[in-house]
Amino acid sequence: MFVKIRELILLLTVALVFQACSISKMASDITAGIMVGGSPVVEQESDPYVAESSGLALLKTLEVFSHHNPDNDKYKTLLAKNYANYAFGFLENKLYRYEGTDPQRYEVILARTKRFYDRGKHYGMTVLNKQGSFQRALTEDQETFEKAVRKIGRGKMEPLFWTAFSWGGLINWSKDDPIAIVGLNKVERMMSRAAELNNTFFYGGPHMFYGVYYGSRPEMLGGNKKKSKEEFEKAVKVSHGRFFFAKVLYAQFYAVQAQDRALFNQLLNEVISGDVNGLPEQRLGNILAQERAQTLLAKADSLFAGGL
Repeated sequence: MFVKIRELILLLTVALVFQACSISKMASDITAGIMVGGSPVVEQESDPYVAESSGLALLKTLEVFSHHNPDNDKYKTLLAKNYANYAFGFLENKLYRYEGTDPQRYEVILARTKRFYDRGKHYGMTVLNKQGSFQRALTEDQETFEKAVRKIGRGKMEPLFWTAFSWGGLINWSKDDPIAIVGLNKVERMMSRAAELNNTFFYGGPHMFYGVYYGSRPEMLGGNKKKSKEEFEKAVKVSHGRFFFAKVLYAQFYAVQAQDRALFNQLLNEVISGDVNGLPEQRLGNILAQERAQTLLAKADSLFAGGL
């Protein structure tokens, strides 16, 4: 009789623990949905200082929830997106501001930028790697990798884009590292697949990527000014010019490469004088784009060999 009671107590204890774990996981899953639905609040912020400070807190909060509920891909996708956006919007703006003026601070921010992009890549990869063929193909030849990428469907569009975005950002700021640059072909293939699935994603994000991809290198290394211009024009068209970073990148990468200072000035002045509320869901992004536009205009003399 004593043994049976002991076994019953054990079964009840296990059942209660299991129920508690189930309730906890259920609550975490619900929170993930709330996080996804509430993320636009950050992107609508009008004060960059508030957004930058709260952005770091949000990243750690998401990491805590993801650690507690590792099977929920929503947390990891949000982490991939938010690490990428923080690095691109806040840290890169600081890099351009300190470049050539404060070498010590520049190096500190550069290390953080790489670290944030690497974390964004890591979280995105944890989602994509659940497709076993993709994970295995990462260490295989390019043809095998391309076959694996083609299997990624629309349901994984978001982690695919943000992983490629972060990986591309990491490579862009690691040009002195031959090992990092080797991954560029894989990044390009991933973004090509993202473009096939939805080339208007994130206000024409794939087009912006290719505008930078073709405009940031000389022709002997795969650059193509004509293609860069075409891609940026498509990106601007997606948001009807209301997402300012499309114009900023257009000026920064195409106009400088083409040494077209008139276009450079036109695009950046349009951004600076533009209404950040024209795209309220990207108010913060537009404010940060205006900051970068002002920084680039101040550096114009060093970016162009001659005058107008």
